[in-house]
Amino acid sequence: MCCFVRVECKRYELSRSISPAKLTPYLRQCKVLDEQDEDEILNSMLLVSKVNRRLLDILHTKGERGYVAFLESLEFYYPDLYKLVTGNEPTRCFSTIVGELHTGSDGLTQFLMNEVMKLQQQAKAKTLQQAEAAALYLHDTDHVQLLKMTMVGSAGYNKMREERNSYSDELLRVKDENYKLALRYATLSEEKNMAVMRSRDLQLEIDQLKHRLNKVEEECKMERRQSLKLKNDIENRPKKEQIFELERENEMLKIKLQELQSIIQAILDILEHDRQEALEDRQDLVNRLYNLHEEVRQAEELRDKYLEEKEDLELKCSTLQKDCEMYRNRMNTITNQLEEVEKERDQVKHHFSQSLVDKDKYRKQIRELEERSDELHIEIVRKEAKLVTLESRLRRVSKDEETQGERGPCKSLILMHHQLLMMNATSVVTQDLN
Repeated sequence: MCCFVRVECKRYELSRSISPAKLTPYLRQCKVLDEQDEDEILNSMLLVSKVNRRLLDILHTKGERGYVAFLESLEFYYPDLYKLVTGNEPTRCFSTIVGELHTGSDGLTQFLMNEVMKLQQQAKAKTLQQAEAAALYLHDTDHVQLLKMTMVGSAGYNKMREERNSYSDELLRVKDENYKLALRYATLSEEKNMAVMRSRDLQLEIDQLKHRLNKVEEECKMERRQSLKLKNDIENRPKKEQIFELERENEMLKIKLQELQSIIQAILDILEHDRQEALEDRQDLVNRLYNLHEEVRQAEELRDKYLEEKEDLELKCSTLQKDCEMYRNRMNTITNQLEEVEKERDQVKHHFSQSLVDKDKYRKQIRELEERSDELHIEIVRKEAKLVTLESRLRRVSKDEETQGERGPCKSLILMHHQLLMMNATSVVTQDLN
């Protein structure tokens, strides 16, 4: 049983991969499985892996014959597993066991195996052709994607060109606004200068009025001193006429002083009002000047920003023009390649359709051959059953004759009859196989 060591080493992989329905007919043909074993394996309700382990256990009990038959079935149905177990490449040689059992069906089975091998080789060739066709399709897909990317790049270039034109128009508009703001700034500067001059004139008038007020106050002080002096004189020279005259002059001076004070107060009110208006005008001018400075600064920032964007857009425009030219050349090349690829694709489609037709035809032939093989297998089993029945009958007849003690001509007749039956059965089986 040491021949099963390799199989036992790969028992797990074999129980997970093989299909009992494929191997059982071949093993039954090699007489390593009987009808009971086949029924147990094919009609079992267990999992496939457990059924496969049971099959390996049954073959293990058959000894070297079961080992050889199992390896031949793996070589025919599972070449990869055969190489995994034995380490050798499959040769696909017909089983010597089957040849010993059924000499008449050797040629047919060998022919079927050769045809199956040819069909497998053709299927591999078709698979390679399909892979080449898929590679060509992927190549075409890449070219189409590149063409789409080129179209997207052209659309982006047109969009950026439109944006550049809009930015150029915006830059011209900002330049016009900047020029208008500069004119407005110059006008406001002139108005500011005029307001400053007016403020200086008003300040000068205020200073003059203050000087006049000081002068009037000094005159009042002098008049007051004179009135005091006159009062002292009057006291010293108490004459009624002089006192009356001095009082009259004093009243006149008081009236004059009140008039001057009212005039000075009116002038001060006017000057204060003018000063407040000048301050308000000056504050408005300062605010307007500050706002204009801010607007000019923002306009300059926008101008610098738009100039930078213009330079960037010009650079991008030149880059996109070069890219567009490159993509245009590439599109021409791709168009030529696509035309060639379309021709090759049409040829490949034609070959592929033809290969599919051939593959369907071969598949139909394989199916017919399998059906024919199953029919022949059934006929062989039937003929074997008939042979076994005839042999049992002959044995029973021979035993009956021997028990009766008949010898001589009867025995020779029985042997001749037995040989004739065997020849007839063999000829019937051969005719059925043919």
